[in-house]
Amino acid sequence: MKYRHLFTVIKEEERDLFEAWSWEEGFMNLYFEELPDRTVTLHVILAEDENLPEFLSMVELADLGFTREEDWYEKWRQTLQPFSLYDGITVVPLEEERPVKGLNEIGLIPGMAFGTGFHESTRLAASLTKKAVRPGDRVLDVGCGTGILSVLAMKCGASEAIALDIDDRALEKTLETARINGVSVEVVKSDFLSALSEGESFDLIIANMIAELLERFVGDLKRFLRENGSIVISGIYGEKIRSISKLVDKDFTIDDTEEDGDWKALLLKKR
Repeated sequence: MKYRHLFTVIKEEERDLFEAWSWEEGFMNLYFEELPDRTVTLHVILAEDENLPEFLSMVELADLGFTREEDWYEKWRQTLQPFSLYDGITVVPLEEERPVKGLNEIGLIPGMAFGTGFHESTRLAASLTKKAVRPGDRVLDVGCGTGILSVLAMKCGASEAIALDIDDRALEKTLETARINGVSVEVVKSDFLSALSEGESFDLIIANMIAELLERFVGDLKRFLRENGSIVISGIYGEKIRSISKLVDKDFTIDDTEEDGDWKALLLKKR
């Protein structure tokens, strides 16, 4: 198969946002190249019949033509080295599906992300998820992406994980990640919380996405949280922490905070 190679130049500070959007939508076929003048080139690889994801549709991309699959595959294959998601949990990137059953390992077929690793917001969400999940918990993962947070919750003892996403590719990827890791995750196509029924409730709710999207539904999470339950929200960049904190202050207390550079994640409890 041939792949189209597209690229554009972005500002260094925009890289984090593009990485966050790519993880949120489960689109892994991109990588970044830093230039001496501190600008960054964003490279996108598309199959011949593949469309751009929504977060790239408004970006002006130069078309470098077609490249052979084997050229990109070899570059991708060379990046498949295990790495630490956070202390005690290792991500094992795979070329194809095979069982990864260790409780401290998460197997994942990353697509052609060329070793960019996980975005800071995913690492922060994983750390807080590990702290918050309890044996037997029913977990909701809003905007599941690759499914890694749902799988992590199951490996940490949750009894059930429901993964929501509007993108069919993310739902398929989540099922794949669950199969690799020998856990069961239920996937549901949903625009944020729209597919949930009144009366549904969860012990732990996880939402890892950019703050502009969190702002649309974070105020509704209380309706689906059980007493003594917890919420992990991640993807909060820079000064956005102020608006998010204001939105959650009425119904929740901030029980814990994780930070990595300008990125933050919060662990919330009901007031």
